[in-house]
Amino acid sequence: MSIERFEWQDVDGDRVEPPGVGLLRASARTDWFVDPAGGEPTGSAPLVLTPIDGDFQLSALVEAPLAETYDAVTLFVHGGATTWAKLALERSPDGTDMIVTVVTRKVSDDANGVGVSKPGRSWLRISRMGAVYAFHHSDDGAHWALTRLFTLGPVAGHRVGFSVQSPMGDGLSARVTDIRITATTLADARSGS
Repeated sequence: MSIERFEWQDVDGDRVEPPGVGLLRASARTDWFVDPAGGEPTGSAPLVLTPIDGDFQLSALVEAPLAETYDAVTLFVHGGATTWAKLALERSPDGTDMIVTVVTRKVSDDANGVGVSKPGRSWLRISRMGAVYAFHHSDDGAHWALTRLFTLGPVAGHRVGFSVQSPMGDGLSARVTDIRITATTLADARSGS
């Protein structure tokens, strides 16, 4: 599959730079989150998505100068306004850059993971195996650590891609490069491959 199939635009329909440059920009106070404690769902951060049929692996090197709490660059699975998941390189409230996952089935299940070895930089990967998704992160793009294994129900109509957010900040620019898409089934989500 080719990266030309991605729809490189933000939520307002404004065109962003194509993946050769890989620069994504989020405006101030943008996010995707459905607070389990209540309140209105937020779906305002730009998305860059494409449909992919069958099993696949999508990986990329993401880099961003994370400054404000919850600034993030993400890989994204989108199945609708309240059915989606994101794998994020995100700034935590204590000022560290970490891997964070959010799985949303009407409300968001938010989970903080490990800190990254290089601030503002990580490899991220989404794999789909049937109806199961696996989120992985990596320091080098070769050895992968499982972050989350989950389902979002039937995968028909799901699109995958990238997002960038700045829910408490004044905006964020992130770089997404070395995008790799393969129509292969991940054999073992826990093996590091």
